[in-house]
This record gives sequence, structure tokens and C-alpha cells, in this order.
Amino acid sequence: MEKKTISKLVKPTINEIAKYIPGDSSIDGKKNVIKLSSNESPFKIPKKIYSLAKNLITETNLYPDGNSSILKKSLSENYKINYDQIICGNGSDDILSIIAQAFSDSNSEVICSQYGFIYYPIVAKISGAKVVTAKTEKMTISCNNIIKSITKKTKIIFFANPNNPTGTVIFKKELISFLSAVPKNIIVVLDGAYSEFIRHQSYSDGLDLVRKFPNLIITRTFSKIFALAGLRLGWAYSSRHIIEILEKVRGPFNVNLIAQKIGSLILKEKEFLNKSILHNLKWQKKLPNFVDSIGLKGHATFANFILIEVKDTKKKKIEILSKLLKNKIIVRDLESYGLKNYFRVSIGTNSQMNLFMKILKNVMMNIK
Repeated sequence: MEKKTISKLVKPTINEIAKYIPGDSSIDGKKNVIKLSSNESPFKIPKKIYSLAKNLITETNLYPDGNSSILKKSLSENYKINYDQIICGNGSDDILSIIAQAFSDSNSEVICSQYGFIYYPIVAKISGAKVVTAKTEKMTISCNNIIKSITKKTKIIFFANPNNPTGTVIFKKELISFLSAVPKNIIVVLDGAYSEFIRHQSYSDGLDLVRKFPNLIITRTFSKIFALAGLRLGWAYSSRHIIEILEKVRGPFNVNLIAQKIGSLILKEKEFLNKSILHNLKWQKKLPNFVDSIGLKGHATFANFILIEVKDTKKKKIEILSKLLKNKIIVRDLESYGLKNYFRVSIGTNSQMNLFMKILKNVMMNIK
């Protein structure tokens, strides 16, 4: 079949999709590359968990638990939430896709915030929905602009808190005010991928708000602070009725047995979690100040990455990224996010960050 013929077979909105391109993971022909492009944990999980994972490999001839029962029980106990209001997925991206399939179609609109995670509009378009973009205010999600974007066709609102890639946050008081203003027949998806990195009394991860707002869905991931990005594991929490609906759409055996077991174990590793939080808090403060001191703009962050603005031209940004690559450092160009003069840097190990700062300072000194 010709390309034009095939294109006519798919939903029109799918032809509009720009394929999601993840951050680079390697540089051809080079070893000891420092990857600071995907907001992964700089730490490996405790060794005692690795040994348990090896034993599970002998069971790969069998399907995993289709209900992720052990994992859901661990999540329920760890976060003090209801077992039957949890759904698990092959990464939180899997759950975002399930939500879009369940609640939107070609006659609906889905609101995404400007400079938000670029996978939200992709899952919306796959479902056939029209994507409406609400403008940000000073790099922060504007709740007012989201409310103004609502129409009779709006079915879903997607946003992350903290936001990726800006690192900004909406605090609890404003979040409650926003949720109160959203009509109850609209699903609000609060992506909490970076929630664990915040230790601020005015912040809420949203889990405590589900009872008051039954149209709210909280999505979470094990890819960031729990260091399980390679296993693809995520979950969501919402009202019982919404979870029942999502379970109808969820594919069978969508969470592999190794992910289920290791996910349930890593939740108990409080020392590992605290180590990650303290490490991140240190670099949240240190890195923006350093970036400002060498002629760039480092935006304050509540996540495990920093947004860096190149004040001059796009050409200068390309030169900076090229020279970092030559020095075996990979960061995330944010051109695809509509942030032409920006790039994002994940927080790595102490040695990785110190080397990054040394090389970036040298790069800036040699750029005209």
C-alpha cells in the first residue's frame, strides 16, 4: 500500500503527532559518557534487591500477577491509601495513555499546559482529541489560563506538579482553588513524577485530595527517585469508579513480575530514599547559583533537574551543547518543548556534577 493510502486509514490526529524522541543515551564510539538528559536517579538500587531480582529470572516462563497485588499492597501501606483505588502500569506513561483512551475521543478537547511534558498531547491525539494549550506565566503553570481554556468539549486536563521541564511547582492552596474551579465532569490528571523530591510544608502531592475531588487522578512513577527507570513501572490513584474504568482499558499483564517485586521492595528502603532526597536538595540550591555565575540563567527547581537559559542566541546554545557532547556530557535540548534558548540538566552524582560544572565553565569562557 502507498504511504498516502495508509495515512488515510489512521485517525487524522495521529498524522499530526510529532514522534516522541527521548534524551540521548550514548555517544557513538565514546565510553564513560555522563548522561544528564533523562532525569534518572544517579544512584543504583541497594545490592540486596539485585540478588532477589536474579532469583525472579527463573520464573519468566510464567505470566506475572495480572492485578499487581503485592505491589498495590505495598503502595497502599507506604502511602496510607486505599488498595482498591490504585492501578499499576508499565511506567506512568502507560497509565497516561490508558486515561486518554478511556476519557477522550474525536469530539473532545484535552488541555495541556505550555512547556509541559510533551507526551501529554501525544496520548490525547492518539485518542482523536483536539489538544488545547494553556499558556504559562513566568515558566509556571497558570491555573487561571487552564480554567479560561475550558469549553463544553473539555474532557481531560493534564499537568505535572512539579512541572517538567521547568521545575516549577503549584502549592497546595492554589491547587485546591484550581480543583474547586474545574467542573466535576472533567478529569484532572496530576502527574507527580517528581513529587518525592519536594520537602515543603505548603506542597501537596494530591493523594490527600482525591477524596474531596473524585475527578482527580494522581499518576506516579518509580523511574525517578526510586531508580527503576529501566524496569518501566508506574501507578495511579483516584476514586474507585475511575479506577474501575481504567482497569477495563488496561492491557493484561502490563507490569512484569520483576518490576512488581522490586517495586514493592524499594518502597521499604527509607535510607536509600532519604539519601536521594538530601543529595537532590543540595544540588537544587548549588547548581542554579553556579550557572548564574558563568553568564547563563539557572532557574530555581523543585525537581531533580535544572532548566538553563542561554541569554543570547539560539546559535550560542547549539555551540554549548556541541562542546558538552565533545566532552562526553549529554544534556537535554528543549527545542521540541518550544524552549529554543533552553536546555535541561539532570542532577547526577557528586563527581558527575562537579565535572559538568568544570567543563561548562570552560566552555563558557571560550565562547565568543
